[in-house]
Amino acid sequence: MLASLTLYSLYFNTVLTKNETECVRPILNGRTLQRPTILPTTCSFRRLYVHVCLFAVVVIVILVLRAISNVRVVFVQYHSSSDTDGELVVLPEKFAVSRGAYCLDGSSPGYYIRYGKSPNLNKWIIHLPAGAWCSSVEECYSRSFTELGSSVEAPMFRAFNGILSPSESENPKFHMWNMVDFLYCDGGSFLGNRNNVISHKSKKLYLAGFQVFNALIDYLVEHTELKGADQVILIGSSAGGVGATVNADYLRKRLTGVNSLHLVVDGAMFVDNPKQTRQQVMRNIFKNTFYLHNIQGAESIQECTQKLPGDDQWQCLQPTFFYKHLFTPVFFLNSLHDAWYSKNAMGVNCPFSTCSQGDINILDQHRSSLLSRASSILQSLQDGIYLTSCPVHTMTMNKRFSSQLSEGGISPQNALMKWYFHQVPNYTFVENIDFRKATAVCKLDS
Repeated sequence: MLASLTLYSLYFNTVLTKNETECVRPILNGRTLQRPTILPTTCSFRRLYVHVCLFAVVVIVILVLRAISNVRVVFVQYHSSSDTDGELVVLPEKFAVSRGAYCLDGSSPGYYIRYGKSPNLNKWIIHLPAGAWCSSVEECYSRSFTELGSSVEAPMFRAFNGILSPSESENPKFHMWNMVDFLYCDGGSFLGNRNNVISHKSKKLYLAGFQVFNALIDYLVEHTELKGADQVILIGSSAGGVGATVNADYLRKRLTGVNSLHLVVDGAMFVDNPKQTRQQVMRNIFKNTFYLHNIQGAESIQECTQKLPGDDQWQCLQPTFFYKHLFTPVFFLNSLHDAWYSKNAMGVNCPFSTCSQGDINILDQHRSSLLSRASSILQSLQDGIYLTSCPVHTMTMNKRFSSQLSEGGISPQNALMKWYFHQVPNYTFVENIDFRKATAVCKLDS
């Protein structure tokens, strides 16, 4: 392109030099005449006209070449990805606006989908992804420029792995199901219910996660076969696990024709434990998110919040706290030494095998607290739980799902299938090993 522009410049310098000479030196009967005053203006306009025309031609050629290139890329990407990965569906603006459903930046929400195959066309997995929270206006503002706050920034395709994988060898029981992965663009675990728009640095921010959840379900019911589903599994990872826990019973009421709806909560057993500095980090994150997003106004959480004073209602965001209000059968997957929680809530960020004794004491204290919080789940006659001592975070959406995380253990996949397909009632797997001993049995490459 640079070479073309150079040739273009040389050509016009030659042509214009010749034309300019002719204009400056008009000849009549062998005598050089004085150049009329009107000629420079006439020649100038002529040069400008030629310049503009050729520049327009160059621009058109560039745009055509780029268009052809984009068509080729999209065509190749579509045919190489769409059969196995999830394809983005953004809700029509009119549909989203009528339901007050917006990403943080005001764009329409969306989801990734890969349709199932016979004989599992009436079986669905809906996943609410991880992505933490924005618990301040400044954090929401920053997220609004990314796919965590805008469908405009979201890629066209998303790789489906773990329990969403289309591979029969990696995902034997669910690979032919309909798979939906919601775009997490509200920053509040699909629970925000703030009606007024926040203006920050000349940008409008929308905190309407619960409306996003409802709009996505509405659209799936109207434009897919979800309404006639026989089996639905709602899965939530990390921050998505919080939203899935709170919205599960509400979704059951929405999908009245579904015969079976189960919940899987992955890496979301967040508990309020102070870290080394005695700062209650998890409490502050949940509390600030709860009130900033006006989550107390979401219909799905009110059975829990109406029984608590206003200052304590944020506790309903803790899945282990909300559990006593949950009717939907649920399976929890979590690490007793959760990697995200250890770093972000307790300030322990040491390499796996080189933690100090002080850090190990903090991790072991958290392990005991988490086991105590999980006691009601362990005693349930319908629910299940998988607790590993290996320091991982989420498991269902990556290769950890089908991996044996520790020597002599069981994979999260096998544990979940034993519970879901009723091979073992109220299945529980608890690998209660202190952090130091876990380093000897955990497979670090999982």
